[in-house]
Amino acid sequence: MLVETFKPGSLDKRGLGYDHLKATNPRLIYCSISAFGQVGPMRAVQGYDPVLQANTGIMSVTGYPDGPPARIGIGAIDLGASLWATIGILSALELRRTSGAGCRVDTSLFEASTWWLSYHIAGYLASGIVPHRSGTQATFIAPYEVYPTADEGLFIGAANDNLFHSLTEALDMPELATDPRFVTNPIRVANRAELNPIIEKALKQKPAKEWEKEFRARSIPCSRVRTVADLVGDEQLKALGMLVPLQHPTVDNLRLLDMPITRDGKRTDHPIPPPLLGQHTDEILKELGYTDAKMAELRAGGVVG
Repeated sequence: MLVETFKPGSLDKRGLGYDHLKATNPRLIYCSISAFGQVGPMRAVQGYDPVLQANTGIMSVTGYPDGPPARIGIGAIDLGASLWATIGILSALELRRTSGAGCRVDTSLFEASTWWLSYHIAGYLASGIVPHRSGTQATFIAPYEVYPTADEGLFIGAANDNLFHSLTEALDMPELATDPRFVTNPIRVANRAELNPIIEKALKQKPAKEWEKEFRARSIPCSRVRTVADLVGDEQLKALGMLVPLQHPTVDNLRLLDMPITRDGKRTDHPIPPPLLGQHTDEILKELGYTDAKMAELRAGGVVG
């Protein structure tokens, strides 16, 4: 298997393209991850995660209506493309198991970025309305956003009428559930500007932690707006065992996240720290059959470090 992230066509010029290598190894699974894809007018254009967020419209729907477009605070496009590459490789492995033949797997930041927008694209094609920045709100659900409390922000996701009824009871305002302005979700969305001040006024009577406890007791989805520091110290994260301590030759007390999956209730059997530059060069070359003399030659020529 080979995975590459060069500009489309770069490896073909060096005799390392899929067609060239496939002739040598028909079982080869060759995965390419590019910026804009292997074909089309943008094929040769380079791009990074934020470039694709801007290019595909993700920035246009991120942020608040009265603010400028914003970048998502994580590398969602990079991570998304790598996930789709993994899924493609797994499907290729299964295909090879049954057919005996390898194949080429292609994905790109552009495709991953566009896929993240599937909800907005479907809405636009159905309504003709261009999606816009709406802060923490959901365009078609209310109440479904961050509200101020007595001390900090609290996200509330009353995504259906039953949850809204539970919310009104928790707020000690059951009359809202039968108010003609708020009886169904479409009506609440239309009257969001009237509903939100009422909810905000009630929420400001208590701190977010108290509301969070009350709402969760009623199965109302909610969460305080927490920080990365909160997450790192979270008991749930600890219980899941995702933050793993690793022995590293140059970094003391190194802790990194493990993969977000388990097998038979266990995570990685033998987690290893990030290698130093060139740390495993000799080990890999020996596995490939290189002699000490040949490795010394490669090192002297600056081919490996």
